[in-house]
Amino acid sequence: MALYGLRTRDAAGNVTLDTTVTPIRSLKMMTVTGNGSFEQTFSIPEIKAQSFVVVDALADSGEYTWTPPAFWSAGSLRLRQPGTSTWQVMVLSQGGEPFSAPGTYGFRARNGDTLTQIDSINRVLSVHSSGGFSFGFMGPGNQQAWAEVTFPTAIKTTERPLVFLNAVNYMMVGNFYIRGAPGNWTGFRVKAWNYAGHGSVANQPMQIKWFCASYQTFASGAGQYGARVRDESGAVTFVTTANLALLNGQPANNSFVVAGDPIANGQYYNASYQMPWTGSFDDYVLANALFSVTNVVQTTQPFRTNFGGFLPGNRNILQMYCENYDSINPLGVNGRTLFASRPMKSL
Repeated sequence: MALYGLRTRDAAGNVTLDTTVTPIRSLKMMTVTGNGSFEQTFSIPEIKAQSFVVVDALADSGEYTWTPPAFWSAGSLRLRQPGTSTWQVMVLSQGGEPFSAPGTYGFRARNGDTLTQIDSINRVLSVHSSGGFSFGFMGPGNQQAWAEVTFPTAIKTTERPLVFLNAVNYMMVGNFYIRGAPGNWTGFRVKAWNYAGHGSVANQPMQIKWFCASYQTFASGAGQYGARVRDESGAVTFVTTANLALLNGQPANNSFVVAGDPIANGQYYNASYQMPWTGSFDDYVLANALFSVTNVVQTTQPFRTNFGGFLPGNRNILQMYCENYDSINPLGVNGRTLFASRPMKSL
Protein backbone atom coordinates (compact mmCIF):
# COMPACT_ATOMS: atom_id res chain seq x y z
CA MET A 1 0.00 0.00 0.00
CA ALA A 2 1.37 3.40 -0.95
CA LEU A 3 1.84 5.81 1.94
CA TYR A 4 1.60 9.57 1.62
CA GLY A 5 2.09 12.45 4.00
CA LEU A 6 4.88 14.23 5.82
CA ARG A 7 8.11 13.25 7.55
CA THR A 8 10.61 15.53 9.27
CA ARG A 9 14.03 14.78 10.74
CA ASP A 10 16.38 16.52 13.15
CA ALA A 11 20.02 17.41 12.50
CA ALA A 12 21.12 13.87 13.42
CA GLY A 13 18.70 12.34 10.95
CA ASN A 14 16.24 11.07 13.60
CA VAL A 15 12.60 11.09 12.52
CA THR A 16 10.69 13.69 14.54
CA LEU A 17 7.33 13.42 12.78
CA ASP A 18 5.98 10.66 10.57
CA THR A 19 2.37 10.75 9.42
CA THR A 20 2.30 6.98 8.81
CA VAL A 21 1.75 6.63 12.57
CA THR A 22 -0.92 8.21 14.75
CA PRO A 23 -0.18 10.77 17.45
CA ILE A 24 -2.64 11.25 20.28
CA ARG A 25 -4.60 14.49 19.95
CA SER A 26 -6.67 16.45 22.41
CA LEU A 27 -10.03 17.92 21.47
CA LYS A 28 -11.24 19.49 24.66
CA MET A 29 -10.54 19.62 28.38
CA MET A 30 -13.39 20.20 30.83
CA THR A 31 -14.63 19.28 34.28
CA VAL A 32 -17.84 17.63 35.47
CA THR A 33 -19.18 17.37 39.01
CA GLY A 34 -21.00 14.39 40.49
CA ASN A 35 -24.39 14.75 42.15
CA GLY A 36 -24.11 11.68 44.37
CA SER A 37 -26.05 9.36 42.04
CA PHE A 38 -24.99 5.75 41.53
CA GLU A 39 -24.67 6.54 37.82
CA GLN A 40 -24.69 9.98 36.25
CA THR A 41 -24.78 10.89 32.55
CA PHE A 42 -23.32 14.10 31.13
CA SER A 43 -24.04 15.56 27.70
CA ILE A 44 -20.71 16.34 25.99
CA PRO A 45 -21.23 17.10 22.27
CA GLU A 46 -17.45 17.18 21.69
CA ILE A 47 -17.31 13.38 22.13
CA LYS A 48 -17.45 12.04 18.57
CA ALA A 49 -17.44 8.54 17.10
CA GLN A 50 -13.61 8.57 16.91
CA SER A 51 -13.12 10.11 20.34
CA PHE A 52 -11.97 8.44 23.50
CA VAL A 53 -12.17 9.87 26.99
CA VAL A 54 -9.86 9.85 30.00
CA VAL A 55 -11.50 10.77 33.30
CA ASP A 56 -9.02 11.73 35.99
CA ALA A 57 -8.93 13.24 39.47
CA LEU A 58 -7.94 16.85 40.03
CA ALA A 59 -6.86 16.48 43.66
CA ASP A 60 -3.83 14.69 45.11
CA SER A 61 -5.35 12.51 47.84
CA GLY A 62 -2.37 10.22 48.22
CA GLU A 63 -2.79 6.49 47.70
CA TYR A 64 -6.57 6.96 47.92
CA THR A 65 -6.71 9.23 44.87
CA TRP A 66 -9.56 7.52 43.05
CA THR A 67 -11.32 7.71 39.72
CA PRO A 68 -14.83 6.48 38.82
CA PRO A 69 -15.54 3.97 36.05
CA ALA A 70 -16.34 5.95 32.89
CA PHE A 71 -18.26 4.87 29.80
CA TRP A 72 -18.90 7.02 26.75
CA SER A 73 -20.64 7.16 23.42
CA ALA A 74 -20.99 9.93 20.87
CA GLY A 75 -22.16 13.03 22.74
CA SER A 76 -22.44 11.33 26.13
CA LEU A 77 -20.33 10.41 29.16
CA ARG A 78 -21.57 8.12 31.95
CA LEU A 79 -19.78 7.93 35.32
CA ARG A 80 -20.44 5.21 37.88
CA GLN A 81 -20.47 6.35 41.51
CA PRO A 82 -18.82 9.73 40.86
CA GLY A 83 -19.76 10.91 44.35
CA THR A 84 -19.91 14.67 44.62
CA SER A 85 -16.34 15.24 43.39
CA THR A 86 -15.26 17.30 40.39
CA TRP A 87 -13.55 15.28 37.67
CA GLN A 88 -11.27 16.24 34.82
CA VAL A 89 -12.51 15.01 31.45
CA MET A 90 -10.03 14.80 28.57
CA VAL A 91 -11.62 14.18 25.18
CA LEU A 92 -8.95 12.75 22.87
CA SER A 93 -8.92 11.51 19.31
CA GLN A 94 -7.02 9.61 16.68
CA GLY A 95 -7.53 12.54 14.28
CA GLY A 96 -9.82 13.21 11.40
CA GLU A 97 -12.03 15.95 12.79
CA PRO A 98 -12.62 18.77 10.31
CA PHE A 99 -10.99 22.19 10.50
CA SER A 100 -14.27 23.82 11.43
CA ALA A 101 -13.39 26.75 13.69
CA PRO A 102 -12.39 30.14 12.26
CA GLY A 103 -8.69 30.83 12.60
CA THR A 104 -7.69 27.15 12.63
CA TYR A 105 -4.37 26.37 10.96
CA GLY A 106 -2.30 23.24 10.43
CA PHE A 107 -2.09 20.18 8.23
CA ARG A 108 -3.75 16.82 7.78
CA ALA A 109 -2.44 13.63 6.21
CA ARG A 110 -4.09 10.28 5.49
CA ASN A 111 -2.07 7.09 5.05
CA GLY A 112 -4.44 4.20 4.42
CA ASP A 113 -6.50 4.09 7.62
CA THR A 114 -4.04 6.25 9.57
CA LEU A 115 -5.05 9.87 10.07
CA THR A 116 -2.74 12.61 11.31
CA GLN A 117 -4.00 16.10 11.99
CA ILE A 118 -1.88 18.81 13.59
CA ASP A 119 -3.64 22.13 14.00
CA SER A 120 -3.65 25.30 16.03
CA ILE A 121 -6.50 24.27 18.34
CA ASN A 122 -6.25 20.51 18.88
CA ARG A 123 -2.93 19.79 20.55
CA VAL A 124 -0.82 16.64 20.30
CA LEU A 125 0.57 14.77 23.29
CA SER A 126 4.36 14.83 23.61
CA VAL A 127 6.85 13.26 25.99
CA HIS A 128 7.82 15.53 28.87
CA SER A 129 10.17 13.17 30.75
CA SER A 130 11.00 9.50 31.16
CA GLY A 131 12.98 7.12 33.30
CA GLY A 132 13.02 3.82 35.13
CA PHE A 133 13.13 2.26 38.58
CA SER A 134 13.12 -1.11 40.33
CA PHE A 135 10.88 -2.03 43.23
CA GLY A 136 8.86 -4.88 44.71
CA PHE A 137 10.66 -7.89 46.16
CA MET A 138 14.25 -6.71 46.44
CA GLY A 139 15.57 -9.67 48.48
CA PRO A 140 14.77 -11.72 51.60
CA GLY A 141 12.97 -9.49 54.07
CA ASN A 142 13.17 -6.49 51.75
CA GLN A 143 9.89 -5.55 50.09
CA GLN A 144 10.03 -2.06 48.57
CA ALA A 145 6.31 -1.45 48.29
CA TRP A 146 6.28 2.07 46.84
CA ALA A 147 8.12 3.92 44.10
CA GLU A 148 8.01 7.70 43.93
CA VAL A 149 9.09 9.61 40.84
CA THR A 150 9.71 13.36 40.69
CA PHE A 151 9.55 14.97 37.25
CA PRO A 152 12.71 16.94 36.29
CA THR A 153 10.54 20.04 35.97
CA ALA A 154 6.96 20.58 37.10
CA ILE A 155 4.26 20.42 34.43
CA LYS A 156 2.31 23.67 34.30
CA THR A 157 -0.82 22.52 32.51
CA THR A 158 -4.20 22.56 34.20
CA GLU A 159 -4.94 19.01 33.07
CA ARG A 160 -3.03 16.16 34.63
CA PRO A 161 -0.23 14.74 32.52
CA LEU A 162 -0.60 11.16 31.30
CA VAL A 163 1.87 8.62 32.67
CA PHE A 164 2.61 5.43 30.74
CA LEU A 165 4.23 2.35 32.31
CA ASN A 166 6.15 -0.58 30.86
CA ALA A 167 8.50 -3.19 32.28
CA VAL A 168 11.45 -5.26 31.18
CA ASN A 169 9.32 -8.32 31.96
CA TYR A 170 6.90 -8.75 34.88
CA MET A 171 4.74 -5.89 36.17
CA MET A 172 2.00 -5.92 38.82
CA VAL A 173 1.25 -2.39 40.08
CA GLY A 174 -1.60 -0.42 41.63
CA ASN A 175 -2.55 2.55 43.84
CA PHE A 176 -1.23 4.88 41.15
CA TYR A 177 -1.61 8.64 41.57
CA ILE A 178 0.00 11.84 40.31
CA ARG A 179 1.49 14.31 42.78
CA GLY A 180 0.81 18.03 42.72
CA ALA A 181 -2.11 20.19 41.69
CA PRO A 182 -3.46 21.88 38.53
CA GLY A 183 -0.70 24.06 37.11
CA ASN A 184 2.00 22.31 39.15
CA TRP A 185 2.17 18.54 38.60
CA THR A 186 5.39 17.31 40.18
CA GLY A 187 5.56 13.51 39.88
CA PHE A 188 3.77 10.24 40.65
CA ARG A 189 3.68 7.31 43.05
CA VAL A 190 2.80 3.66 42.40
CA LYS A 191 2.69 0.53 44.55
CA ALA A 192 4.15 -2.91 43.81
CA TRP A 193 1.77 -5.89 43.99
CA ASN A 194 4.01 -8.94 43.47
CA TYR A 195 1.88 -12.09 43.49
CA ALA A 196 3.56 -15.37 44.43
CA GLY A 197 1.16 -17.27 42.19
CA HIS A 198 2.95 -15.82 39.16
CA GLY A 199 6.06 -17.92 39.83
CA SER A 200 9.65 -17.20 40.75
CA VAL A 201 9.68 -13.91 38.85
CA ALA A 202 7.46 -12.47 41.61
CA ASN A 203 10.42 -12.89 43.98
CA GLN A 204 12.61 -10.63 41.87
CA PRO A 205 12.61 -6.83 41.53
CA MET A 206 10.22 -5.45 38.95
CA GLN A 207 12.14 -3.29 36.47
CA ILE A 208 9.74 -0.55 35.44
CA LYS A 209 10.09 1.93 32.58
CA TRP A 210 7.92 5.02 32.32
CA PHE A 211 7.31 8.18 30.37
CA CYS A 212 5.16 11.18 31.14
CA ALA A 213 3.33 12.95 28.32
CA SER A 214 1.57 16.30 28.42
CA TYR A 215 0.25 19.10 26.24
CA GLN A 216 2.85 21.55 27.49
CA THR A 217 4.68 22.91 24.43
CA PHE A 218 8.38 23.69 24.68
CA ALA A 219 10.25 25.99 22.33
CA SER A 220 12.85 24.44 20.04
CA GLY A 221 16.49 25.37 20.42
CA ALA A 222 18.99 26.76 17.94
CA GLY A 223 20.09 24.42 15.16
CA GLN A 224 16.95 22.28 15.32
CA TYR A 225 14.94 21.44 12.23
CA GLY A 226 11.35 20.46 11.52
CA ALA A 227 7.91 22.03 11.50
CA ARG A 228 6.02 24.29 13.88
CA VAL A 229 2.33 25.19 14.13
CA ARG A 230 1.04 28.34 15.83
CA ASP A 231 -2.45 29.51 16.69
CA GLU A 232 -3.86 32.84 15.55
CA SER A 233 -2.31 34.62 18.56
CA GLY A 234 1.15 33.35 17.60
CA ALA A 235 1.47 30.83 20.45
CA VAL A 236 3.20 27.57 19.47
CA THR A 237 0.81 24.61 19.69
CA PHE A 238 3.09 22.02 18.09
CA VAL A 239 6.76 21.64 17.23
CA THR A 240 8.40 18.58 15.69
CA THR A 241 11.41 18.78 18.01
CA ALA A 242 9.04 17.42 20.67
CA ASN A 243 8.88 13.64 21.07
CA LEU A 244 5.30 12.67 20.21
CA ALA A 245 3.41 10.07 22.19
CA LEU A 246 1.94 7.71 19.62
CA LEU A 247 -1.29 5.76 19.74
CA ASN A 248 -0.12 2.19 19.19
CA GLY A 249 -3.16 0.26 20.37
CA GLN A 250 -6.85 1.03 20.20
CA PRO A 251 -8.31 2.76 23.25
CA ALA A 252 -10.58 0.54 25.31
CA ASN A 253 -12.75 0.95 28.37
CA ASN A 254 -14.96 -2.11 28.11
CA SER A 255 -12.72 -4.88 26.79
CA PHE A 256 -11.87 -6.90 29.91
CA VAL A 257 -13.48 -10.28 30.50
CA VAL A 258 -13.42 -12.49 33.57
CA ALA A 259 -10.47 -14.80 32.87
CA GLY A 260 -7.47 -16.23 34.65
CA ASP A 261 -7.27 -17.41 38.25
CA PRO A 262 -8.61 -15.10 40.96
CA ILE A 263 -6.63 -14.45 44.14
CA ALA A 264 -8.53 -15.84 47.12
CA ASN A 265 -7.37 -15.85 50.73
CA GLY A 266 -10.19 -16.24 53.20
CA GLN A 267 -12.41 -13.17 53.04
CA TYR A 268 -9.88 -11.40 50.81
CA TYR A 269 -10.74 -11.89 47.13
CA ASN A 270 -9.38 -10.40 43.92
CA ALA A 271 -11.35 -11.06 40.76
CA SER A 272 -9.19 -11.72 37.69
CA TYR A 273 -9.78 -9.89 34.41
CA GLN A 274 -7.89 -10.06 31.12
CA MET A 275 -8.00 -8.35 27.72
CA PRO A 276 -5.95 -8.77 24.52
CA TRP A 277 -2.77 -6.70 24.37
CA THR A 278 -0.41 -5.78 21.53
CA GLY A 279 2.15 -8.58 21.86
CA SER A 280 5.02 -6.05 21.85
CA PHE A 281 7.42 -5.36 24.73
CA ASP A 282 7.88 -1.84 23.28
CA ASP A 283 4.36 -0.71 24.14
CA TYR A 284 3.54 1.21 27.32
CA VAL A 285 0.12 1.23 29.00
CA LEU A 286 -1.68 4.34 30.27
CA ALA A 287 -1.61 4.27 34.08
CA ASN A 288 -3.78 7.25 35.09
CA ALA A 289 -7.19 5.59 35.34
CA LEU A 290 -6.38 1.89 35.00
CA PHE A 291 -4.22 1.54 38.12
CA SER A 292 -5.97 4.04 40.40
CA VAL A 293 -8.28 2.87 43.19
CA THR A 294 -12.07 2.85 43.02
CA ASN A 295 -14.30 4.29 45.73
CA VAL A 296 -17.30 2.06 46.37
CA VAL A 297 -19.31 4.76 48.07
CA GLN A 298 -21.07 4.23 51.43
CA THR A 299 -19.40 0.96 52.40
CA THR A 300 -17.25 0.12 55.40
CA GLN A 301 -14.24 -0.48 53.14
CA PRO A 302 -14.86 2.01 50.32
CA PHE A 303 -11.49 2.07 48.54
CA ARG A 304 -10.83 -0.94 46.32
CA THR A 305 -7.51 -1.51 44.63
CA ASN A 306 -7.15 -2.23 40.92
CA PHE A 307 -3.74 -3.71 40.24
CA GLY A 308 -2.17 -5.57 37.38
CA GLY A 309 -0.01 -5.24 34.30
CA PHE A 310 2.04 -7.82 32.46
CA LEU A 311 2.44 -11.52 33.21
CA PRO A 312 5.93 -13.06 32.93
CA GLY A 313 7.08 -13.21 29.31
CA ASN A 314 3.60 -12.47 27.95
CA ARG A 315 2.44 -9.31 26.16
CA ASN A 316 -0.53 -10.89 24.42
CA ILE A 317 -2.82 -10.11 27.34
CA LEU A 318 -3.19 -7.36 29.92
CA GLN A 319 -3.86 -8.83 33.36
CA MET A 320 -5.87 -6.98 36.04
CA TYR A 321 -7.14 -7.84 39.52
CA CYS A 322 -9.93 -6.03 41.37
CA GLU A 323 -10.52 -6.26 45.10
CA ASN A 324 -13.98 -7.53 46.01
CA TYR A 325 -14.65 -7.79 49.72
CA ASP A 326 -18.26 -8.92 49.33
CA SER A 327 -20.77 -9.91 46.71
CA ILE A 328 -22.98 -6.88 47.35
CA ASN A 329 -20.56 -4.36 45.85
CA PRO A 330 -18.55 -6.28 43.24
CA LEU A 331 -15.92 -4.33 41.38
CA GLY A 332 -14.84 -4.76 37.76
CA VAL A 333 -12.01 -3.16 35.82
CA ASN A 334 -14.14 -2.06 32.86
CA GLY A 335 -14.87 1.64 32.65
CA ARG A 336 -11.22 2.64 32.80
CA THR A 337 -9.62 4.13 29.69
CA LEU A 338 -6.43 2.44 28.61
CA PHE A 339 -4.42 2.21 25.44
CA ALA A 340 -0.96 1.32 24.22
CA SER A 341 1.49 4.11 23.47
CA ARG A 342 5.13 4.46 22.57
CA PRO A 343 7.30 7.51 21.90
CA MET A 344 8.08 8.63 18.35
CA LYS A 345 11.77 8.84 19.19
CA SER A 346 13.75 6.54 21.45
CA LEU A 347 13.84 7.62 25.08
